[in-house]
Amino acid sequence: MTMGNNQSVRESHFQRAEGAEEAPTEAQDAGAQHISISNKMVERLVEDAALAGQAAAAEAGAPRGPLKEKMFMEKLLYLDENHSQRYRITVDDLKETAARIELRTANMVSVEPVCAHCKQSVIDCYDAAGGGLACADAVGAFSKCVKSAAAARLRARTQRDARDLARRRRHVAHAREHALRDLSPPAD
Repeated sequence: MTMGNNQSVRESHFQRAEGAEEAPTEAQDAGAQHISISNKMVERLVEDAALAGQAAAAEAGAPRGPLKEKMFMEKLLYLDENHSQRYRITVDDLKETAARIELRTANMVSVEPVCAHCKQSVIDCYDAAGGGLACADAVGAFSKCVKSAAAARLRARTQRDARDLARRRRHVAHAREHALRDLSPPAD
């Protein structure tokens, strides 16, 4: 095989299923170049051929919009399936998670904004002075107010959790006492 005249020739041999036709002999393989194509590449080649056929049909006057839309929908379905397999999450899982979050947050009480008066003073300062170092005191006061409010909420939650834990312990001790009383032999 020689190359010349700006032409390139490449031979390709594909293995056939057993019993089909004879495979190339070693003498034929000596000068041949082998190309290995993955399944993914075959899928791409088939898709490209289908797109080329669709383009030819479009030039012939066939409607192009529905085919293009169908192709995009198939691609979206493939991406959705791939994502679901990779991350093992489905639409039902997301709906369940949303329902759990709604249940947990349904009993939350709406609270007023934290440090609204300090926040407003920071906004007024930035509007009047144009920001920068002139508003450092207002920002510092707002920051201090937010930190103290967070600490107060944390203390209140810790105290509430401690009360709940003590109540649960009392209930468990009470239930244990009754269970032991029921298990003990009757007094004669």
